[in-house]
Amino acid sequence: MTDVEQIKQKIDIVAFISEYVALKKTGANFKGLCPFHAEKTPSFIVSPERQIWHCFGGCNEGGDVFKFLMKIENLEFAEALKILARRAGVTLSGGFAQSRTAELKEKIYEVNHLASEFYQYILTKHPMGEKALDYLKDRKITDSSVKLFGIGYAPQSWDSLSKFLHKKGYAQELMQSAGLISKSGIGNTFDRFRGRLMFTLRDHRGNVVGFAGRLLDPNAKEAKYVNTAETPAYVKGDLLYGLDLTKEEIKKEGFGVVVEGEIDCIQSYQAEVRNVVAIKGSALTEEQVALLKRYTENVYLSLDADFAGDAAAHRGIETADWAGLNIKVVTFTDAKDPDELIKKDPGLWHRAVKNAVSFYDYVIDIALEKHDKNTAEGAKKIVSEVAKFIEPIENLVVKEHYVRKLAMKLGVNQENLEAQLAKEFKKMILPRQTESIAPNTPQSAVLLKTRAVLLEEYLVSLLLQCPNPADYLLLTSIRLRAEDFASPALAKIYLLLASLVDNPKSDVSLPGNRFDINILARFIPSELTDLFNKLYLLENKINLDDQAEVLEEIQKTVWEIKELSLREKLKMISGQIKKGEESPALEEEFTLTTAALQKLLEQKALVRHSQA
Repeated sequence: MTDVEQIKQKIDIVAFISEYVALKKTGANFKGLCPFHAEKTPSFIVSPERQIWHCFGGCNEGGDVFKFLMKIENLEFAEALKILARRAGVTLSGGFAQSRTAELKEKIYEVNHLASEFYQYILTKHPMGEKALDYLKDRKITDSSVKLFGIGYAPQSWDSLSKFLHKKGYAQELMQSAGLISKSGIGNTFDRFRGRLMFTLRDHRGNVVGFAGRLLDPNAKEAKYVNTAETPAYVKGDLLYGLDLTKEEIKKEGFGVVVEGEIDCIQSYQAEVRNVVAIKGSALTEEQVALLKRYTENVYLSLDADFAGDAAAHRGIETADWAGLNIKVVTFTDAKDPDELIKKDPGLWHRAVKNAVSFYDYVIDIALEKHDKNTAEGAKKIVSEVAKFIEPIENLVVKEHYVRKLAMKLGVNQENLEAQLAKEFKKMILPRQTESIAPNTPQSAVLLKTRAVLLEEYLVSLLLQCPNPADYLLLTSIRLRAEDFASPALAKIYLLLASLVDNPKSDVSLPGNRFDINILARFIPSELTDLFNKLYLLENKINLDDQAEVLEEIQKTVWEIKELSLREKLKMISGQIKKGEESPALEEEFTLTTAALQKLLEQKALVRHSQA
């Protein structure tokens, strides 16, 4: 048995995927919202018997536990193999080489971890860090938080870190790739972070991906914050600061609080609101939304006071909404940010979080505060500002609730308000109509399949899912041949299924004449594996244990496929004849095909009449 087979045997795919997706049992399989695209109706199916998954929604992806981990964590196979091997307790025998990019990422994690320890040593053990340590004490950041969050200090020196790392055996090229050193125009290298308080940036798995450096002097002319430049290990929009420490708290509490900046996050954690993460600025990215969705469906935002008016923040709200997240807003008037509020009284922060309001209530209240509702101009601005949030609400009951609330606040007719909200929203979306569909919208382009292919998929899925396909293959093989299929790939699977199952010497049948789908799967060519898995997981609305019902459904589907095949054949022959390719053989084929179609239609009519 190979390493991969051992790992797949030891890891329960349902338990593994459940760590990322909320799954519910439906028949023999499990179902949930796809983590790879925004959807509100579950289309993601996991099979415990086959240890596979497939999305029947927008992305149409599928595979095994390796494919899932690679896709959701953006890993290469060798990286996923190491992670799953550790989880399964399998010692790898080797032979799986990482790409250069994957190797570089591992080296960057390694050198960043060492840099984090260096910065923390300078802060906590060296005289050069005393000023920064005093600053943290003034900000009421505890020693335990310094250690837990990996806070440090980069000394005001051009090369102290690079010298330290060089002594540890790390090359300048790696330091530069990690974003720890920079190169001047004349080729000299120097430490990127100097004289700054250092916040260690870790991904949700705990890898040190980069740093955020903050100046201590508020009057300095340099940028207040400098982040690690994007590297193979670090993409700014992918990160949620603190998630590696707080993800279990988020799951436990049932919601995550999103704040701006590292200090707000650390202060909240100290104040025992530990289900918290931080972003840079007020705009949630698609990647951050996807990360949050792994742990909760409820997000409380505590961001800039006017974040709802910011275009980038608005896109983030849309992304979160399309992903199915429920959004609330944490509001307070006693301070400018959570850090200041908590220093006044941690209880105020607890109450603010507890009393978070619906995002839609928030945008209405903010608009009413900004503009005078008693003037025509003020009311016009209020409607214009809230339209982009209220009009797209999908749930009609929820939408009516907020339209009614706004109508009462403005003292206007509800029907007139609904009409104006639609007009305002239309004005906003018209400029977008010529743009490409955004990746986080549900209108992703999907190739339409012909009716013939849909029927063929349905037939093969029924045969794969029923307890014993041999019970029905005699019927299908009498009426349907592989050449009747519009899809060559489906024809191949149909042929293979028939040849293996409808055969006394077949290895697919187990003692007791029980069909084994996992044995059949071994015979499927690699290029057809994804399609085979998809067909096995395709949801069918009939009772597969009811032989009479299955037989009737298969018979109807076979007739439909055969009829479409004969009609397509007649269309092709007619086209040849119209082009002047007449011949006795062609005319005979047309006659025979017409007769076959007529006979089929008569048989269908006879059966329908007898069933009526």
